[in-house]
Amino acid sequence: MTQPMLNLPPDLASRVHCMRDAASVAAHGTLALFQSDALRVESKGEAGPVTQADRAAEQSMRAAIAARFPHDGFLGEEFGTQSGTSGFTWVIDPIDGTVSFASGVPLYGTLLAIEQVQPDGSRRVVAGVCEMPALRERVWAVEGCGAWWEREGHAPVRAQVRTCADLSQALVTTTGSEYYRRSNRLPVLARLEATVGRMRGWSDCYALMLLATGRCDAAIDPVMNPWDCGPFEVIVREAGGVFTDWKGRPGIHGGDSLAAHAATHAAMLRCIGGVSG
Repeated sequence: MTQPMLNLPPDLASRVHCMRDAASVAAHGTLALFQSDALRVESKGEAGPVTQADRAAEQSMRAAIAARFPHDGFLGEEFGTQSGTSGFTWVIDPIDGTVSFASGVPLYGTLLAIEQVQPDGSRRVVAGVCEMPALRERVWAVEGCGAWWEREGHAPVRAQVRTCADLSQALVTTTGSEYYRRSNRLPVLARLEATVGRMRGWSDCYALMLLATGRCDAAIDPVMNPWDCGPFEVIVREAGGVFTDWKGRPGIHGGDSLAAHAATHAAMLRCIGGVSG
């Protein structure tokens, strides 16, 4: 299946091309230090580790974007917020899964999203990409144009979430139990473990990529920063799923996240106490 020609407004179309190019260059640049003795790992405390590869990748993307769109804003993990005046903000996680990256595990990715102010003043992610350079695959989406899964040596295919009618049969991905402990949600983790068919610790962007490409039934995280999930608001939506916080509110700023097909998502919300019934 071939990807559609993107019939987009010129201001968004140009940014989508920049998004794909900037993320690809930055992501593949991380491979120079992946599993390398030259990698230096520092601690940001509870925010986790950081490496020179994280900083270099974010700087690369910011520079490439700012050169073309100097009035756009930025929200990045390593270099914070920069206000813009265009109505577009770029949400950046240069290496999502730095623990994996620093440990030589290939389940890390580079995330880049375009958030646009809507007529009502709200913010909405309208395009995004997740690059998994060590796995040689990516998933990306533009609002109204579908979500696409690309793997080296394969033709691009539509990314599509799958549904599971019964949580007792569901494969659910989540993060480490320490995040449930730190957020005082260990009882929720216990309830999930007692309800769903399988839980696996495929974490970070890899979990959300699995969800968006139909390889698990739900991805849930008790702690979620906007840059950790930036592109997946639109990727999951365009792949036929639902991406919200634990109260069922869409968007990337809720502080936690749940992604699944609508039916599975509703059942998961009931399980964790996000809605009554």
